[in-house]
Amino acid sequence: MTYGIGNTSLVRAKKLEKFFDIDTIYLKLEGENPTGTHKDRLAIQHVDDAIIRNFETITIGSCGNYGVAMSFVANKSKLDCKVFVPRKYTGDKIEQIKGYGAEVFRVKGGYEEAVEVSRKKASKNGWYNANPGGKNTPISLIAYVDISEEIQDELKKPPESISVAVGNGTTLAGIHLGFRLLWRKNRAEHIPKMLGASSLGNNAIIETLQRNKKEMVELAPGDINETEVNEPLLNWRSLDGQEAVNAIYDTRGMAIGFTDEELLRYQNIIKEKEKIECLPASACALGVLERFTKQKKDKSGTHVIVLTSGVKNEMA
Repeated sequence: MTYGIGNTSLVRAKKLEKFFDIDTIYLKLEGENPTGTHKDRLAIQHVDDAIIRNFETITIGSCGNYGVAMSFVANKSKLDCKVFVPRKYTGDKIEQIKGYGAEVFRVKGGYEEAVEVSRKKASKNGWYNANPGGKNTPISLIAYVDISEEIQDELKKPPESISVAVGNGTTLAGIHLGFRLLWRKNRAEHIPKMLGASSLGNNAIIETLQRNKKEMVELAPGDINETEVNEPLLNWRSLDGQEAVNAIYDTRGMAIGFTDEELLRYQNIIKEKEKIECLPASACALGVLERFTKQKKDKSGTHVIVLTSGVKNEMA
């Protein structure tokens, strides 16, 4: 069962094209997934694996969207779900997580600490650990390969670039893997340039690329500046970050960090021009495309922006 996950719309953004003077822009609306984000794809991949391996309980650490997605899919699949959330988290997702029947535990510290507690509890209690990173990286990346397939099937050829917001880097790395597989099968003429966007100074992937490093750097946790706007993007070590860094280098792409003011600006542009509601953290993918085309001094070609939380407001 897919529970309505995947096969999200790919829509032409003609008003953004005109506003930024870019030849062709498409928006991949991952907000059409049942719980409103791309995280549903990751959740169903791990739930399927847990069922195959005869687990009865699944666990993750989350600051919101993944927790909602996992609790939704686990509930549909009759798995017990344990979600560990940072005690300082102030978002509105906890009631949604509980509403799908998951048990929520508050953890001292931030996202990384919640993931670590979840991992330890999984090991101790025999639960399925569905957190990003480590041994889970391959199966997590596979969760996003379908995005590449869907884009290729719709456009009939790969775009010049694909822009996506990065936290852990799993989504960007998974889309890159998908196009690499298509290219190896001679189904894609080339692999798109991967463009990553996140919060300025608050994400290890962005900082690694900005420092021209090939190996992941870790930021000092105390230097992370968390706000309600940038919270989904924060990551001082990015659990699948090396794969994302490799993907950006492999395709000669780009990684850019943005201030909260810039995130809100891009969110408002998308809403005003295309009547699409998305989080500021998702809208930063538009920002990196703008920077990429300006730096290249070439605004031709077809470009895809993956809006990890975007959905069209038909009433607007």
